[in-house]
Amino acid sequence: METALEALSAEEFEKLVERTIDRRLEVWLTQLMDALIGMQEEESAELRPEFAASLRRSLEQARSGEGIDLEIFRAQIRR
Repeated sequence: METALEALSAEEFEKLVERTIDRRLEVWLTQLMDALIGMQEEESAELRPEFAASLRRSLEQARSGEGIDLEIFRAQIRR
């Protein structure tokens, strides 16, 4: 059932935006990983293990709905 945006509460709208961003981020990270793997010159070349692990964690967090508030994120990158 479709709902018009004006019919959503502020909380429902916020959750909708968060889910949309999470899904887009997951797609972007998947595309990034595919591009990085596809750019390798040698078939036996591998991503740095810590980078590959970080990407996997990011994808898992996006799939599970884990995330942080934008203000918390901004505070973390200011450190």
